Amino acid sequence: MPKRRLPRGGGTQVALSPELAVAMIGLFSAFADGEVSSDAEAYALGEMVSCIDLYSEYTEEDFADLGAEIGSLINEAGVEAVVSQAIETIKDEGVEEAAFIIALVVLVSDGEVPEDEQEFIDDLRQALRISVERADEIVGELFSEVEEEEAEEEYDESEEE
Repeated sequence: MPKRRLPRGGGTQVALSPELAVAMIGLFSAFADGEVSSDAEAYALGEMVSCIDLYSEYTEEDFADLGAEIGSLINEAGVEAVVSQAIETIKDEGVEEAAFIIALVVLVSDGEVPEDEQEFIDDLRQALRISVERADEIVGELFSEVEEEEAEEEYDESEEE
């Protein structure tokens, strides 16, 4: 299956909420390598979205409605138009870093980041107007925490033995 590329312009005229826009980027990221999302990617997307302040008041029903709305928009306008509009909404609402972080976590959740996913994340970084330096900081902060947690878990397991 061919990899997904970020669309260039031509968004839908439908106004997207920031919550819908960020979730759309996360969902689109799960398909960045052109393959159907793995369970790990789906789980990562759900976990990350639920941890972001934008969704702090969301119930399971709200998340289900969000998914249904994304599906409806894609059916009406097409995935490229909706993703393009999502990027514009994210920039307008100032939630670029939240969308970038969700995309990163989804992409690395399966333990692999092939070249096409690396290209996708760089294209997304550019589309969201995040500098290379800031993107590197985000990656460093995000994954240094993960490495520290893994080291703590390994230490705890060795103490139990």
